[in-house]
Amino acid sequence: MKGLQISRLLYAAIALAAWPGVSRAQQTSGAVPQVLTVGRGEVEVKPDRARLEVGVETRASSAAAAAAENSRRQRGVLDTLQRMGILPDQIQTANLQVTPEMVYPGQGQPPRVSGYVARNSVRVEVLKLEQTGSLVDAALAKGATGVMGVNFYSSKHAEARREALARAVVAARLDAEAMAKAAGYQLGLLLEISSGGPSDGPIMLAMATSPRMAAMADQTPVNPGEIKVSESVTVRWAIKQ
Repeated sequence: MKGLQISRLLYAAIALAAWPGVSRAQQTSGAVPQVLTVGRGEVEVKPDRARLEVGVETRASSAAAAAAENSRRQRGVLDTLQRMGILPDQIQTANLQVTPEMVYPGQGQPPRVSGYVARNSVRVEVLKLEQTGSLVDAALAKGATGVMGVNFYSSKHAEARREALARAVVAARLDAEAMAKAAGYQLGLLLEISSGGPSDGPIMLAMATSPRMAAMADQTPVNPGEIKVSESVTVRWAIKQ
């Protein structure tokens, strides 16, 4: 029984020493009353940038022919984008592959190669948001076979994130003050604060279109809307009477 009591005392001492924000003087007089709150802040910003992915897909009886035709079409797309003001460093290859297309006859017969397909897609950084629709249309008109998606984002995202963090801290403090007051205490020293990490990213607009679809409209409509930047923080305070 005596050994069990010593083990319990040792465990309590270790747990108290590991508790955040507790000093040696406080350990000798008992645990410090604390309050833990989670705050959330949100800021809305208008996108001023876009990132779109444009792809070219071609088929041929040989891998070399499929790749050659793909390169010809993709070069036409890239030249068109650059003539519209897109700089080379705003264009990045996202996917490049040449693969066989297989036929599976069944009935015990082995599969065979029926041809080859080449795929090449590029990621384009659009710095003038109003250009997005016309860039899509121009790429499709010059040989692109699809647009895999458009991401909208803001060049001021970092500033918006910090503002959301500040609002989250204010919300956490207001909640802590209300809880402490209701319990008959006052808010004391801040012991610990941490961010939950960014919870929102760019807005993704899924697009699957073709040259035929683009020809049916004067210009592809693109509506960027608004981006909601949200942050959360967890804050721990000591409370006092």
